[in-house]
Amino acid sequence: MQIKQPNPEQLSATARLVPDYHVPAEPDLLAESLDELRRYNKNAAPGANGELMRVGLRLIPDAFDDASLAGVRVSELSALAPEIRALRAITVRGCFVRGRLDGLHGKELGRFFRAAYESAKQMTVILPCAMPYLCVEGALAALAYNEAEHPETLEDAVTAAQTVAMQNNTAFYAKLLIT
Repeated sequence: MQIKQPNPEQLSATARLVPDYHVPAEPDLLAESLDELRRYNKNAAPGANGELMRVGLRLIPDAFDDASLAGVRVSELSALAPEIRALRAITVRGCFVRGRLDGLHGKELGRFFRAAYESAKQMTVILPCAMPYLCVEGALAALAYNEAEHPETLEDAVTAAQTVAMQNNTAFYAKLLIT
């Protein structure tokens, strides 16, 4: 799947300030629960070279939890890890981090970027698993929504996103996607 990158002149002021991002070269499946992981495992078969089906996991940092959000809470990950590791036909690779971002702006929205990065790091240690990509979901919409009323949102959140991008580029090496 080829993703066409927009011309920089066509991007909004918000989008131009967000660090460079990358899209995973091959789309993986996405699971939002242990039941979904089990279902993928049941329907998967190792490839000819013994390759396992790759599945991304949707995480929700506890500080940004909303009972209505679908995903695995970071606080539940340790308890689920033995069952996830027992699934032999799939491999967890990468994560999509979402949270309740309604009304967040400025440094609080920046805190979500850091929480997303820390959640992904915790996942690699708890499961353990590789992290070829990390998607921070909903952050651009929150930036755009708050741009007029809270101009500090843009500067503070972009600073946090750039910090996460630098940490990622020097220690984590995941492809970073901010949506």
